[in-house]
Amino acid sequence: MEEKKFVFKRSFSDGAIRELILNENFLKFADKDFENPYTIFEKNEIKDYRFGIRWIRFELTYGREYQIYIRNVENQVIKLSFKSYFGRKKQELHNLYVDVLDDLWERYFSNIVDELLKKYENNEEFSIADVYFKKEGIELNISGIFNQKRVEIVWENIRTKAYHTYFSIYSTENPAELNRGYNYKEDWNTNVLYSVLRTILKRKGIKKHK
Repeated sequence: MEEKKFVFKRSFSDGAIRELILNENFLKFADKDFENPYTIFEKNEIKDYRFGIRWIRFELTYGREYQIYIRNVENQVIKLSFKSYFGRKKQELHNLYVDVLDDLWERYFSNIVDELLKKYENNEEFSIADVYFKKEGIELNISGIFNQKRVEIVWENIRTKAYHTYFSIYSTENPAELNRGYNYKEDWNTNVLYSVLRTILKRKGIKKHK
């Protein structure tokens, strides 16, 4: 796969040209204004990511900030962001946002999904965020009225529902109480969680999920 380079400015107030380089071995981003401006994550160090759009408001909405956060195993974070005000370059920046996400998925995070699915097929237990995958099903935190509780849902009862900015996991036994939402912008690796969970459900022939 050929190396991919993206070049952009973050905003009017930060006019510096920021360069993002993605290849099969590392991720490299010019996020500093020093002699050596690059932060580098080796591919095997990349752990998780989250992404979304922050609406810029003051009495009315006048802009948007596209945000992508990438974290490594040492919990260092690279933040990619670029802003559109009053619709200026909105389509151009939206296309940039989509292209970067597609490349991140193809080069790094789809591989993480594949490795986790191999673990599941080998009866190994693992976690994505707070969701613990086991042979019998999953464990996750559910918010109650006063506190959180840890619950287990067996595979036959697991269903998902996809929305634009998040997706939910729920149990067919008690969907009103046994449910949890995961936000792509706020929660790390929601896209990885969604892909792994849906793939397992599909392989098990559990069709009633979206």
